[in-house]
Amino acid sequence: MIRSLLILVLSCRVSAFVSQRNAYSSGTSISRIPALHSVQSPKKLQAYKDENTNDYHYKHKRKKKRQNKEWLVQATENLLATSPGSLRQGKWHEVVSILTAWSTFVKYDHQAPLQMEKLLKRLLDERQVNPECSVTIQHYNQVLDAWACAALFRTHSVHASQRAREILVLLQENYEETHDSNRPNKESFDLVLHVVCKTEGALFARRLLAWMEYLYKSGKNLAAQPTRTDYIMVLDAYANSRQDNAGLLAEGFLRHMNMKGISPDVLCYNIAIKAWNKAKRGRESAEHADRILESMQDVAPDVVTYASVISAWATSGMKAHAVSRAEELLLEMSAAGLEYNTVVLNAVMSAWVKSRNPAAVDRTHEILQELETSDRLTPDLISYNTHLHALSMHAKRPGYAECADALLERMEDLRASGKVNFAPNSFSYNLVIEAYCRSPDPNNAAMRAADILRKLVKRDGVEPDTFSFNQVLSALSRSTMKGAAQMAEELLMYMEDSYRSGVLPKAKPDVIGYTSVIVAYTRRGGKGGAERAEELLEQIKARYAAGEYHPKPNRICYNSLIDGWAKSGEGTLGARKAEALLQEMQALYEAGDESMKPNLVTWNGVLNAWARSGTRCCGVQAEKYLDRMWERYHAGDDKVKPNDFSYNTVINAISKSKNEGKAQKALRILRRMDKLYQAGNKEARPNEVTYTAVLNSCAFPAVLDSRTRRKALDTAIFTLEELQSSRYGHPNQVTYGTFIKACANLLHDNDELRREVIERAFQQCCKDGQVGEMVLTYLRKAAPPDLYEELLADIMDISSGRKISVEDLPLEWRCNVRGRDGWRDKPYGNKSQAPQRRRNRTPKQQER
Repeated sequence: MIRSLLILVLSCRVSAFVSQRNAYSSGTSISRIPALHSVQSPKKLQAYKDENTNDYHYKHKRKKKRQNKEWLVQATENLLATSPGSLRQGKWHEVVSILTAWSTFVKYDHQAPLQMEKLLKRLLDERQVNPECSVTIQHYNQVLDAWACAALFRTHSVHASQRAREILVLLQENYEETHDSNRPNKESFDLVLHVVCKTEGALFARRLLAWMEYLYKSGKNLAAQPTRTDYIMVLDAYANSRQDNAGLLAEGFLRHMNMKGISPDVLCYNIAIKAWNKAKRGRESAEHADRILESMQDVAPDVVTYASVISAWATSGMKAHAVSRAEELLLEMSAAGLEYNTVVLNAVMSAWVKSRNPAAVDRTHEILQELETSDRLTPDLISYNTHLHALSMHAKRPGYAECADALLERMEDLRASGKVNFAPNSFSYNLVIEAYCRSPDPNNAAMRAADILRKLVKRDGVEPDTFSFNQVLSALSRSTMKGAAQMAEELLMYMEDSYRSGVLPKAKPDVIGYTSVIVAYTRRGGKGGAERAEELLEQIKARYAAGEYHPKPNRICYNSLIDGWAKSGEGTLGARKAEALLQEMQALYEAGDESMKPNLVTWNGVLNAWARSGTRCCGVQAEKYLDRMWERYHAGDDKVKPNDFSYNTVINAISKSKNEGKAQKALRILRRMDKLYQAGNKEARPNEVTYTAVLNSCAFPAVLDSRTRRKALDTAIFTLEELQSSRYGHPNQVTYGTFIKACANLLHDNDELRREVIERAFQQCCKDGQVGEMVLTYLRKAAPPDLYEELLADIMDISSGRKISVEDLPLEWRCNVRGRDGWRDKPYGNKSQAPQRRRNRTPKQQER
């Protein structure tokens, strides 16, 4: 019978459970029901209970505090409303109790010190008519402590520290006049001195200490005698003042302590060194910190002393000397029997990083390994970030960016495995991003930097900032891969949306990011890039004018857009667009915007736009702008003084014009540069590019009559010979190639002079080690077939029909060529395989 009843009960419970489950499955999901979702696991249930319990206790405590304050306010108003003499038979003790009760609110309520001061005044008024009422120095100290807390916790609008000083002075003056029992004691002076040191600074603290010394020396108050602690507080106030002369004042105060019979201990010396570190006076701070260390004759320096001095040398800007001195101090510590800690080694690593010495990577890696393998020391986040900084600073070397990325991953693994109690911060990620941005491969750098930024966005606990995005945008602007400009714009839009929505509050877009996107569009050239960059600039201008948070476009944006129109290939349109941007900048500057003042880059960009336009009047327009630059310079604008690039661009524009005498005109510009340089204008110094541009103007005469050709040829020969014998440089492969091209265009095929000139030029080119692809290409086109075979007969069999390349030439013929691929100067991909080049030296001179 009992068994059947149990089965019946269990079956009823099971059916009820099934019906309830079916109801939930057919209706609302369980995960959407707050009550069930919150108790799915015991841990969540316990967390829910703890949260509610803590919230209850907090609200109950807050309510109780509010009730106590309301009672205190009412009780204070009642006591203050009574007249003097009404607090007899011990009633004045209520005032003392309420005064003490207000002291618990001084950190939270700005009315507490005011109410306490009113209650103290009520006690003083009562004492005049009621001899039973007693006011002690402890009551004054309670009021002083209230004003000190109000100053330290910033709970009062007025200068609370100043009020504490006034009360202390009034208390001392009253004691000197009446000689009552309320004499300021040691606690009174310590309270006020402490708050003055923390809030008002070293100047007021030093005056207060001098007053205390006077009171003690004159016998007016023996309790005012300063102690060692008081002197250390004032010394620390000097160190925290961040004034330029804080170090000098701290050293002077050390001498004052000696005069007062208080010998400085190691803490005092450390604070003085700290003052010099915070002064940030470079070499002077380091030298004074070192001098303080040497002056510690009777006091043994500790680890903090050496760490502070090493840090001073690390920030001194002395580079090589700072590194050597830091290593010397590290050896001195070991000789003195002191065991250096992680802080000391971090300071040495910082000195190496700030020295910008390439050996910093190896030395910081060595120190980091020592920290990781030591049983006594452990590396911290600063240790890893310092080594990352070294890798990032020298990331132009192949493989350094990858090493930084690997170290960042190792830091993540160490944190995940629990071996370290810190995780990489945003500075760690920014260093790796910066390392990729500095790496020699721009395309791979941009993608890898974007990957690191993506990890930073997804990672919990850290957020990317403006620097993180700007570095990736800068890498994309330097990239040559297809679609880099569009990727940069999309990343900028994501940055803007994330900042506006509050998802990434530290990633506020600035003018650097917008400029990088504009540069990305203008760098690729073509009409589309310049037009899109101009549209982006117009959007920024409109949104800034509308009062949005967008940064104001600056001169760099305009200069980048001018350069983009110069490279657009739009001819006159590109030049006119560049002119319009220059005029807009000038108008904004004249309207009072100093940041939009056109500089030398701006004017050179307009010159380059006309030089690339290819119009008949490009040379005339370029000369006109060159003259305007000189006019503005003589009018007092020293930022637009033409330099060698300006003149080279004008010569380039003249060479592309249709002027009949453009060769002679280009030579006159060269003569003008020579005279300016001889007169002391160092910016107008001609170089190989200048002479090559003159040769290029000779190579394409506007008129093909014999007289014009002969003048152009004479100009070309004279220009090449002058460069060979001048101090402005030596011909390179582009110079010789341009000269051979000029000979081919100016002389007939059967002209004996053409044969003679080309042969002499090629032989000299071989002696200078400048035979490159450009020289071989134009030699093949310009030289008669028999001369071509004769000049290259010693290299290979011409009859084989195979085209001769630069690699087939003897090394002494091509040893000084800067570019191996193409005609423009390019660095060698592998420096170990590049021939050792000594500028302006022949192969025989190199052998010597």
